[in-house]
Amino acid sequence: MGNPPNAPWPGGPAPGPGPGAQPPYGPPPPGGWQPGPFGPPPPPRRSGGGPALLLIGGGLVLLLVLVGVVVLVAQSGDDKGGGGGGGGDVRLQVGQIAGGAEATPLADGSLVMARPGVTSPVVDIYEDFACPHCGAFDRMHDPMLKELAVAGRAKVVFHPMVIFGEGNQPAHDNSLRAASALRCVGDGARWLSYQDALYARQPPSLETRGYATAELVAYARPFGLTDDGFTACVENQRYAESVRTVSQGYISSGVQATPSVRVNGRALSTSDTESADALRRAIEAAS
Repeated sequence: MGNPPNAPWPGGPAPGPGPGAQPPYGPPPPGGWQPGPFGPPPPPRRSGGGPALLLIGGGLVLLLVLVGVVVLVAQSGDDKGGGGGGGGDVRLQVGQIAGGAEATPLADGSLVMARPGVTSPVVDIYEDFACPHCGAFDRMHDPMLKELAVAGRAKVVFHPMVIFGEGNQPAHDNSLRAASALRCVGDGARWLSYQDALYARQPPSLETRGYATAELVAYARPFGLTDDGFTACVENQRYAESVRTVSQGYISSGVQATPSVRVNGRALSTSDTESADALRRAIEAAS
């Protein structure tokens, strides 16, 4: 259905050769879907685990506005691609995006996508890889957000997190493994490509176990992430505890659902995110 993950849009350039090459960057086109609203997170973790995530309200059939721009990522760093080398923390590297924007991974697991010098408006996106609505949000809005970042009209910050309580299985563990694996990708360009790959392979439901560590390792191979350090980082879930800590910090700061969007600190309503055009207008109004 449509292009495979990270394939160019129709008419775009072909992928580079070889296992270490950086493929053309871009999210897969959507299939059919009906996004629903986004429920609140559980309270902070207790010894008995958290309650299930609640879903509220009704859904809308939304139309993806395809962006007429292909965002290409240039490989940066060494041939290993900024993976989890050695036994210490992953070395973070700024990834270059064609058009002059940069993808900068941060120590807390978030990533900034912007042209150098662009500081506003700041678009903060809080996401959970096990959340089906986050996958729908990504398919709808990701091309437009990348377009704004490349054009220098927004600073976009992705915040992976776990919104599900430990008692909400297998969703909690699925999310934790995915977000922890993403922390093992130190190169910002590959970080974006790997994020797309995670959404493209999202478990079909909250009741489906997915994102096995062997699969998470395999998803990264097309991006040149093949070294033993990266593999060990994913398999050992090196960043799992940090992901938990960061997630609780987001919840304590007022994040009440995933996906959640803030523009210059103001939380957007569902009407602001019901289409790519609506989100674009909300971002541009804050400029």
